[in-house]
Amino acid sequence: MNRRPLEQLFFATFRGKQELTELLELDVRAAYSEKDFDGRVVYSPDKKLKLYLGFLSRVLFDRLPVETDVVFSYRKGVNVVNAVEKHSEGKYFFQSDIKNFFGSIDREMIRRSVLAALELCPISDIEQWLDRVLDLVTVDGVLPPGFPTSPVISNACLYEFDKKFLLWCKRNSLTYTRYADDLIVSGGVEEKMHLLLPCITQLLDAEFGGRIKLNAQKTKFIRPGEKVRMLGVAILPNGKVSVDGRLKKHSETAMHCLLKDKQMFTSFLKEKDLEKALKKFSGQLNYINTVDPSFLDKLRRKYGATAVDKIVHISVGS
Repeated sequence: MNRRPLEQLFFATFRGKQELTELLELDVRAAYSEKDFDGRVVYSPDKKLKLYLGFLSRVLFDRLPVETDVVFSYRKGVNVVNAVEKHSEGKYFFQSDIKNFFGSIDREMIRRSVLAALELCPISDIEQWLDRVLDLVTVDGVLPPGFPTSPVISNACLYEFDKKFLLWCKRNSLTYTRYADDLIVSGGVEEKMHLLLPCITQLLDAEFGGRIKLNAQKTKFIRPGEKVRMLGVAILPNGKVSVDGRLKKHSETAMHCLLKDKQMFTSFLKEKDLEKALKKFSGQLNYINTVDPSFLDKLRRKYGATAVDKIVHISVGS
């Protein structure tokens, strides 16, 4: 790899249209806005900050290692279906998520991830600029939802955990995948499943010093005979992966409400105004489209292609 100083990489990228001093002196707190999306705060970077975050992704964060056998979130060419499909032959299932995922990943975790992968970093003087880089990609010292760098950084920070837990699962004939903060494990022997919680807890504590924890309220076991629903996806008895029937029913009802009475639609989506409800519904339909495009075709036949496609193409970030 031909490693070069940050200044050279910056110039090669922007060809003099941007100055490195702007990146170094940018007031990050004044360069983003806070938005409420589905009951949570999302941080929206302005045009300038977004430009610099994109640069940092290309020359640094996109190059950090990810356990590709495990991770199916925030990667091109894979999605939630791929994460669940690997469990289609399982009999017993474990699912949990990481509590306050982005908010649990702090500057020092990011620093360690970058320094552990220096051989993959094309910036020859990254250690000189790392504190400034961390200033740009964090808010109040942690990963902010909404920054384009946050997803790929989160995958990189969990790399060592994913690698170690995958090895443990393979030794115990278990299948492990992760989609963002959701962890899924499946296997054919119930006794093995009871070892999961202590193992995950021990590995997380060892790797992150107790900062990253599982959400006990969202931890569940699924046994034979129970419906297998994970991440809005269902594994049918024949092993086929499909959209959870409850989500399909909810979407049909929402579409009916929207065409009949917009106030009823807003109330059904549990939002305060129509714009937020439309964005929420758009995200839902786009998610379904990644899993089962045929269901959207069904909605188009029932409610009209124009009406459905208009919702699908609403920008959540607008």
